[in-house]
Amino acid sequence: MSGKIFRLVTVLFLLLTGPTLTFAQEIKVGVLAPRGELKANARWQEFAQYLSSQMGQAVVIVPLPPARVASTADSGKIDFLLSHSPHTVYVEEKLGAQVLATLNTKAGPRFGGVIVTKKGSGITSADDLRGKNVMSLKFKAAAGAYIFQTFHLTQKGIDPHKDFASIREGKKQDDLVLAVKNGLIDAAFIRTGLLENMQREGKIKIDEFEIVDKRTDEGFTLLHTTALYPEWCLSALPSVSSDDAAKMADAVFGMKPDMPAATKARIKGFVKPIPMDGIKQALKTLHIAPFSG
Repeated sequence: MSGKIFRLVTVLFLLLTGPTLTFAQEIKVGVLAPRGELKANARWQEFAQYLSSQMGQAVVIVPLPPARVASTADSGKIDFLLSHSPHTVYVEEKLGAQVLATLNTKAGPRFGGVIVTKKGSGITSADDLRGKNVMSLKFKAAAGAYIFQTFHLTQKGIDPHKDFASIREGKKQDDLVLAVKNGLIDAAFIRTGLLENMQREGKIKIDEFEIVDKRTDEGFTLLHTTALYPEWCLSALPSVSSDDAAKMADAVFGMKPDMPAATKARIKGFVKPIPMDGIKQALKTLHIAPFSG
């Protein structure tokens, strides 16, 4: 084959395969999966399809259990992260990630923690938890199912790891609620909105439960125990170019509440990043990464 023909074949090959190769470079969005991988995929697939249409590249969801978020971000296996505020603080402070937006759910752009017990248990306040058997999600990794509640109790002079009969880790928040319902444990740490979701799914009835230290905050309708903190945030990891980060921000801010991507994910869209002062105080008090040194 002459040099001229070889160059012509090479150019034709690049022209034919170039766009396909570019589109095949998937954008990976790590998403916290506190209720398991299947539920995370079902909830966020429409969101991925919407982002693909806006970014001009295939966007895939990578469901992450709370305990795997930090290590996955550290490894560089994801480009963006959609997770709770402690994880957001971690990737911002340790990795230099850029926080792009805060999730705006139907309950608003903030959430909190719930300490739930079985109705009739006699456990209604923090002091009633002394000597009881409790379950949470991963210690120091789950925001609405460990960190928020532990900080709340610490402010009341209670250390779950010393003052409870036991505190154990579960794998899914739904299982924690069902364990309380079935009398297997005395109380559980879960995030706001879970009880309402499980009732809507026909798994429980909320009137079967009590909320420890139940509180009210203006404009927030979900049952909760703790103070409220910024909702999940979308962050661009350092490997993402500034142009792609800006493009992703434009995409999520362009979401409307009636779009399939929003309705399937049960959100309204996204808002500008909410300050993290409150959660940073909690992480520093509890010596949780990135403030564990």
